[in-house]
Parts: sequence; structure tokens; C-alpha cells
Amino acid sequence: MKRREFIINSALAIGGTALLAGCGKKELIKSENQVARRKYKDITVPLLGLGCMRLPMKGDEIDQQELDRMVDYCMEHGANYFDTAYMYVDSKSEFAIGKSLKRFKREDFMLADKSPIYKMNTPEDVRKIFNEQLQKCQVEYFDFYMCHNINQNTVGTYRDVHMAEELAKLKQEGKIKYLGFSFHGTPEILREVVKDYKWDFAQLQVNYLDWDVVKAHE
Repeated sequence: MKRREFIINSALAIGGTALLAGCGKKELIKSENQVARRKYKDITVPLLGLGCMRLPMKGDEIDQQELDRMVDYCMEHGANYFDTAYMYVDSKSEFAIGKSLKRFKREDFMLADKSPIYKMNTPEDVRKIFNEQLQKCQVEYFDFYMCHNINQNTVGTYRDVHMAEELAKLKQEGKIKYLGFSFHGTPEILREVVKDYKWDFAQLQVNYLDWDVVKAHE
């Protein structure tokens, strides 16, 4: 099977999203009182993770104590995949999850973040904002990093600023382990984007509305 066909056709559910991984033998790992994990050739990820688009709040601020409690519970049960983005919770999510995860050894958790296409005007902006995100999250690298929310309205900017190429440079520098994209567009655009670069993965939001309205099953 060709790589791009595998990326489109093979899905692994993680934290309410779909992680589409590259080729490799898959193995399901189960253990008592722990979230099941899926093993690929060079990585093992939990079938459930914590999405940080919505977090517990105290007024207008994130409830850090409650978030820490949630993160502790996830870590204790093997759900050590955490997904944030530049714009989540009015751009406060990265700070909060970074502060919470700082209490753990870096190798014990996986952190996914996303490059905000809407903030990009030049190729230089890709690296600038990436470095800002590293500082917010208090990490030296991201396990998973994505071009965020590629769709019919953002695909032009994504290509104009050469986002895939700029992020590939950061991956070569060791600041990104796995490079991918998150997608909210039509199946036709998805097939085009898959061909743009040898992505490690893609993350899809797939729910009943997507299935019926944008015909995600096609």
C-alpha cells in the first residue's frame, strides 16, 4: 500500500481525535488499570489522551489546581498524551498544560501542539511562533507538532508561507519528533495535503456532524 493511501485509510483514535500514522506493524498493549496503548514500529501511544481545548476555569482564568489533578489522574492511568494549541482557551492553554507537565520527567509524557496558520504572514513567522510555543509549554521539543486546522480557507496560507518545509527544518533540528497536520476540511483537500510532504501523521476531528455534513466518510 502506498504511504498516502495508508495515511488516509488507517486511523487510531486518541482523545476524541483520529491519529493517522505512517506504515508499520501495529500492536495493541493492554495492562490492568491502565489505558490501552497502540505500538507502532518506533512509538507507543495511548488510545486515550487529554485534549486541552477546554479546561476547568475559575472565572476568566484556568483552574490550575484542578488541571493538575486531571493531569495526575491521566499520568497514573497511562493516558500520557496531551494535546494543546496556540489558540486554545484564549491562548492560555499552552501556559497551563506546560506548567502542569513541568512536574514530570520530560520523557514520561507526550505533548502535541499546533502551528496557527491564521498567524502566519511569512515563512519566518513559522519558526518565530514555534519558539514562542516552546517557551509557553516550558519544553525543549514537541513530540507531535501540526499545521493547525488545514481546510479550504487556510490551505492557501499554509502553502504560501511554506509551512511544511519550515517545520521540516525544525524536525531536522530535533525540536519536533513527529510532524503532521490537523484537518477540518473536505476529503478532496485532505488528499491534496497528504501529497505535499511525507507526513508522520495526521489528526482529524471526526464526529457525527462531520460525517453527515462534510461527508467525512467519503
